[in-house]
Amino acid sequence: MTQRRRLRLGAIESTSLPAASARARDARRRRPVARDPAAAGLADDLDLGVAPGRADELCTLLRGAVLDHWVREFATANPAGTVVELGPGLDARAGRLGADGPEHWVDVELPEVADLRRELLPATTHLVAGSVLDEDWMELARELPGPYLVVSDQVLPLLPEQGVQRIVFTVARMLPGAILATDVLSRAAAGRLAAGPLSGLGTDWTCEDPRELEPWGLRLLDACEAGAPPAPVAAQLPRATRALAAVLGVAPALRGHRMARFEVLPG
Repeated sequence: MTQRRRLRLGAIESTSLPAASARARDARRRRPVARDPAAAGLADDLDLGVAPGRADELCTLLRGAVLDHWVREFATANPAGTVVELGPGLDARAGRLGADGPEHWVDVELPEVADLRRELLPATTHLVAGSVLDEDWMELARELPGPYLVVSDQVLPLLPEQGVQRIVFTVARMLPGAILATDVLSRAAAGRLAAGPLSGLGTDWTCEDPRELEPWGLRLLDACEAGAPPAPVAAQLPRATRALAAVLGVAPALRGHRMARFEVLPG
């Protein structure tokens, strides 16, 4: 048996590994949630570390399912539009969605993880190696056809509030009318993650209600608890996953971890 490669990543970069492990385990199930064969291949090649607990694994898969659904909706309405994913880690969302995705796709990832993506994952239209706080990716995106969808899966909650505001305000100026799809954490949910999966990093920015962000120049389009995805998403989940989500959706493990979709109003 070939020995899997052990990665040497920084603290922030390593946050992508538990999610990759969750998708790999899911891909090997008879009825996966994500249907992502690339994830299983990563687990064959890389040591992804300790697998997340069942609740965290389920939360990862449900967040991904909701974001996949929102990307598909966007691409159906705007097939020539552009999706920008902030910090996708080792998630091959663009490849997973295939023809259901938009024509233009930009992934923004820190250099170490960007190198791994180039080596191990199907290429996306554009890959920007750098911080999500840089404006390079916005400069690139606004050269591509609009409208725009900006996707963040457990990236914005790791930033300080000023950093999140900076991204929102700059998107409003450079990509006006863009849609922002992200997860948001309550203080309780952030505290639980800081004591477990994100130990040592913490979460500086929390949000008790997505409507709190509307004064930033955002218009809330829809939101849901991670454990209670929209009906079209829930209908596609394996029956066992739906049952487990219903149980965990009222448990502290998932409560307060929300998905939200906003329109970014022109600045």
